[in-house]
Amino acid sequence: MSETISTGPDWLPLENMATAYWQSEVLFAALELELFARLEENTALDVLAAAANCRASELERLLLALEALELVENREGGWHNSRPARRYLVCGRESYLGDFLLYRRYLQTPWAKLSAKVSKQPLAPALSAADDYERRTLYYVRALDALARLKAQGIAQILAGLGWQGSILDIGGGCGALSRALLEGGGGGGRVLLYELPEVLRAAAELYPRPADWRGIETKPGDFRQQEFNESFGLVLLGNFLHIYGRREAGELVEKAAGLTAPGGLLLIHDYFPDAGGRASAVKGRLYDINMMVNTCNGCCHLSSELAAWLMDDFEPGVLHDLPGDSSIFISRRRAQ
Repeated sequence: MSETISTGPDWLPLENMATAYWQSEVLFAALELELFARLEENTALDVLAAAANCRASELERLLLALEALELVENREGGWHNSRPARRYLVCGRESYLGDFLLYRRYLQTPWAKLSAKVSKQPLAPALSAADDYERRTLYYVRALDALARLKAQGIAQILAGLGWQGSILDIGGGCGALSRALLEGGGGGGRVLLYELPEVLRAAAELYPRPADWRGIETKPGDFRQQEFNESFGLVLLGNFLHIYGRREAGELVEKAAGLTAPGGLLLIHDYFPDAGGRASAVKGRLYDINMMVNTCNGCCHLSSELAAWLMDDFEPGVLHDLPGDSSIFISRRRAQ
């Protein structure tokens, strides 16, 4: 079940500009692999993977991203080109544009020098390879906190309508933007346990140096996968990090978080879901999945249906809420005993 809250907020076009290259790189990769031409002859994934000399699992993820961009279709048990792809992206056709589109890619590198062309003096990059790990972590945490603050109030409003009691366990919550919004709304009984990596908490303390910013929030450093807890919580938050892990590890994380949810309490997972109800969220979920494929060891974006299957039997069917933007929250309540 999915609920769409509203159309996109005014900051979303900026995010789409910043990630526009995700769409073009998916197109360029498909052209380089000659997938559109191969799809005219082979529609089964395993046959297509063998013909293109590709790994089947990674190729399927690329095809799913192409499907989200409406360049291919999955029907009748196989993959097929869409009408525009068949006309313009199949090599050998009179109307083929693949070479022209790939030429656009060759022009891409100089664009990274645009600011230097405009400026009178050399510009230092916002983040360089010379920066140490702590500094790079600070940039990362600051960037994610800016986005989290934009989404926190909307999530808090959804939770306020559901009703829950007890303290909050915030796993991977960065600087605690969502927990802070929940405390301001009177939730959590005035207590949050924010569990994060030590380097993230050091960055958070630098970004929020005032003691007042941490009123009601207790921080605990460590790796959630290895930490044992001796209490349960009325609300367990899994921050926007589940996509870093493959399905086996992600399933274990969800199962552990569910076990820490008190009877009658809520489990909330914030992430990018390829099966989100809104088209913008679903497209971003597929593209974010490719982003994880190229930037992590085995990360991927998980389906909300997978999350539901990982939950214990005493949880209610989860509900997927598309947020105003491009991510979603999955919420399920643990049945009272």
